[in-house]
Amino acid sequence: MSKIRVLYVEDDPEWREGISHFFQAHERIDLYACAASIEACFSVLQDQPADVVVMDILLDDTELTGVDATLDITIQYPDVKVIMLSTLDDNDEIFNEAFMNGAYDYLYKYDFEKLPETIYEAMSNPTSKYGSRLRKLVYEKKRSLLNKGDRELLSLMVEGKTQLQIAEQLQVSLAAVKKHVGRILKKFNWSRSSRELADKCDKWGLLNEDEG
Repeated sequence: MSKIRVLYVEDDPEWREGISHFFQAHERIDLYACAASIEACFSVLQDQPADVVVMDILLDDTELTGVDATLDITIQYPDVKVIMLSTLDDNDEIFNEAFMNGAYDYLYKYDFEKLPETIYEAMSNPTSKYGSRLRKLVYEKKRSLLNKGDRELLSLMVEGKTQLQIAEQLQVSLAAVKKHVGRILKKFNWSRSSRELADKCDKWGLLNEDEG
């Protein structure tokens, strides 16, 4: 029986070395590569497909790029299971977004010894015991933040339109568009660019029209 192919994404060299040593000569799991960045992660996935990606959240010390990368992995490589491995154990918002982005499971680094059983579970069951349910709850919560006008505005931003172009298309003032964007950012407690939020909402499927 072939081994489960695992890619570990972690910017801390000590953790990369430690996890590599932990899985060394493992009978059922092949930790075939470690990546120190998101760019390296996708380079590896393109050339050497993985069954499971073990993903750190805080890459480059402060950015939550591991959470963002999880969403892109689940979109581009839907058969790959992503397991979050992080020191962050007291942030419900990050925990919830990890599952919203398609994570299969979430382990704390002090529980890293549970990785093998979690990897086996990921390969045995299409969905984790609570991941799908939590993802649905988080999706509905985020969806409820957006009204029809919000989704229209964000959709135009996804298309690449500037706020001035949006104002002209909707026949409103630029000030009105800026105010509308500000309200949306506040709803999501979003500190990054509005275009990034628009792209994220699009990937989450929040901009689809209401059913019925």
